[in-house]
Amino acid sequence: MKKQLTNKTFSCALVLLSSCMLSCVDSDYDLSKDLDMTITVGGDNLTIPASNTKDITLDKIFDLDEESTVKTDAAGNYALIQSGEGSNTQVTIEDITINSNEIALQSARTELNYEVSLDGTLTATVSDKTSFSIDKKNITTDVTALYSSDVIMPASLRMNIEGNNSLTLKKGFQLDFPEYMTISTTDQRVDIEGSNLIFKQDINVSSTSPLYIPINITHIDFEAMGDGKGLVAPGHLVIADDIKISGTSTTEGGSAIQMIMDTEFRIDEIQLTQVTAKVNPEINVSIDPIAINNLPDFLQDEQVRIDMTDPKIYLTVSNTSPIEVNFSGTLKSYKDGKVIASVPVGQSPNLITIPGNHANDYIICLHRLDSQVEGADASVTVENLNALIETIPDEIRMESIEAKASDRECSIILGTTYNVKADYEINAPLQFNEGTNIVYSDVIDDWNKDVKDLFVKELVVTMDAKNTIPLTMNMDVKAIDKNGAVLNNISTEVSSQIAAGTMENAKVTALQITLKSTDANAFKELDGLKYEVSATPSAETSGKVLNKNQSLRLENMTIKIKGGVTVDMN
Repeated sequence: MKKQLTNKTFSCALVLLSSCMLSCVDSDYDLSKDLDMTITVGGDNLTIPASNTKDITLDKIFDLDEESTVKTDAAGNYALIQSGEGSNTQVTIEDITINSNEIALQSARTELNYEVSLDGTLTATVSDKTSFSIDKKNITTDVTALYSSDVIMPASLRMNIEGNNSLTLKKGFQLDFPEYMTISTTDQRVDIEGSNLIFKQDINVSSTSPLYIPINITHIDFEAMGDGKGLVAPGHLVIADDIKISGTSTTEGGSAIQMIMDTEFRIDEIQLTQVTAKVNPEINVSIDPIAINNLPDFLQDEQVRIDMTDPKIYLTVSNTSPIEVNFSGTLKSYKDGKVIASVPVGQSPNLITIPGNHANDYIICLHRLDSQVEGADASVTVENLNALIETIPDEIRMESIEAKASDRECSIILGTTYNVKADYEINAPLQFNEGTNIVYSDVIDDWNKDVKDLFVKELVVTMDAKNTIPLTMNMDVKAIDKNGAVLNNISTEVSSQIAAGTMENAKVTALQITLKSTDANAFKELDGLKYEVSATPSAETSGKVLNKNQSLRLENMTIKIKGGVTVDMN
């Protein structure tokens, strides 16, 4: 009889107590197993003596599954962690090739007037030029400024004499190419000095034995060309110049004569290979949305507002091209299919720059604070980043992405395919500032079968709440009937809030919870409690990260039924 009375009384008091600790309502914590069930009945009060609970940890309260976006690190700290995978973008700057039929060549027809010198030799001075011209208007517009280029430019010099004459071009004879050209040759009869080709021996030329010298132009310095040449406009390349011919020639004979020497400079083609330039190729980057899945209940209430100390988004990028890429876009959070926050990133002065020639992962951290993040290659401050998760969304997307080459020169091989890839991960430690308001609400019911025979006017639960969770907890409790309607004739009162603590400095709060009615029959309608817990960081615990080992422990708990208990045994 005594035990039956105790169980009925405790059924009402116990469930009330278990509901008042944030989200500590968990079927694994049955407080009746922790209480000393020896009771004292006397006077106007029935009292259940002091008892304690085990530590109720956040690990048990959260009860996360493997698919949850909330995860713990090696130290047990909680964070919102989810990744989005980006596309693998190919980047190519189109070849620039100039065919022989696009090159205008002007040969030199030089009149040589030989006169007898003092030693009796017939000598003529040569001074002339041959020229070439290129005006190509359909090269790639991806090159916006052209400074220099290695080139494949096979060419040749041909000299011949009209008629049956012959002559000798004397040692020191030279052809002066434009200074912006780097030239070479395999002909051992000549030397290359700068951009000049100089004969290092006498060379005979006749109609039956014309002169042929193969020449390779290997580099062109477009900056040194001067106005009106080079890349004069996007897609429009102009190269035009002279090759000067100078020196002395001799021939045999006894009297002054005249000869005609033809000089022709031929170019087979010009192919620009590795250029130093500014480029602006099309770079299309897309990143899949991030879904926020399986959150703990306490983060899902519509009233929840999160002010995280330093949420982070990590961009993991690779770029095999030499092009430095400026990356920008708009991060948007969605809830129920609607945009709830929009945060532009990569805007001046906080640019997001993907360096060139970085085939391995390069980590860029976007975060709220103005500091360098450990483990990141670069950190970019986005002061309003928390707006994305102030209300926890269903999804975060990176939209309006623009990946554009920076306005800097680089050295790039034309026609080569490079890869640019950008993935991202949101990593937001559950580390809250004072602006945070976490709300958890629930209903505990199905008590009526245990309390319908009780006549109680007032029930009081007292305890010490020992808290190492860095959140101050305030509770509102209402009694409800079997239909979920609030029982207005049963008042509820929670004496104080539970103070926030830390694992290093637990805070103990004396707490009293009272259910009261002027009508002893009122408890016969009681089926449970509807409660709402609002949790906020204190000034002392602001910035502390939630950890799975943080806990709430209820100590020195007593339950008093004031005015005694009457049990209807019928």
